[in-house]
Amino acid sequence: MKNDQNVPYKDVESIFLDSPSAFNKINKKIRKYNNKIKSEIKLKGMKDTWEHARNLFKTKEYLFVAVDVESYERDHSCILEVGWSMFDSKDNKFMDRHFCAKEYEHLKNGQFVPDRKDRFSFGETVWENLSKIATEIIKDLTEEKEKGRVVFVGHDLRMDVKYLESMKVNVEEVINPVAYFDTAEMNAARVGKPNVRTNLGRLLDELDIENYCLHNAGNDAHYTLCLFLELCRLSPEDTASQAGSSSD
Repeated sequence: MKNDQNVPYKDVESIFLDSPSAFNKINKKIRKYNNKIKSEIKLKGMKDTWEHARNLFKTKEYLFVAVDVESYERDHSCILEVGWSMFDSKDNKFMDRHFCAKEYEHLKNGQFVPDRKDRFSFGETVWENLSKIATEIIKDLTEEKEKGRVVFVGHDLRMDVKYLESMKVNVEEVINPVAYFDTAEMNAARVGKPNVRTNLGRLLDELDIENYCLHNAGNDAHYTLCLFLELCRLSPEDTASQAGSSSD
């Protein structure tokens, strides 16, 4: 079918290819340019998502929830700890919970990551079977008063959701969040580098968010939520001014 619509072009230039090396040179230039455009499009999408998070936070209507899972360092299918932190923006209150799995009580980390399951800072640690832990998550996030107001947050969110699904907690079907936000991606938008991912501890320190005993699932969930709230308080203008001052 004929299409009479004119397609605009930009940055058009004529070239003369007289050798394989000339072709390779221009091909490399085109790939570099295309990657730049892809990166710009990706960054714009991430900035739009960051702005969406900020707008939801401003309404003071939503329950923001971060979940963290600690697995066994030698077999990541073995879930040792699950923690979740809830911030109700209506009354500015946190509620934190931390569970350890009875099934794997005999397993301890320590060679590759610290074992800090007994260092929960925001309440009491409870030992339960994973099935009971899953029930508690669902109960907390599907109460009548929470329907239609849960916003799901994580640092490397896809992995957290994957762990929950292995516990038979289908986040999309059972909890049905209003939105999902990954703090690692929000920070990438903040610094203007869409492919950069900064680990939780380093990012907390960068933003002067006090933290203690990371690698405890309950603590990590709480600090992930603190990070999310701080990123929601910041704005692109804040980021631009910081970048300007650091370049002086």
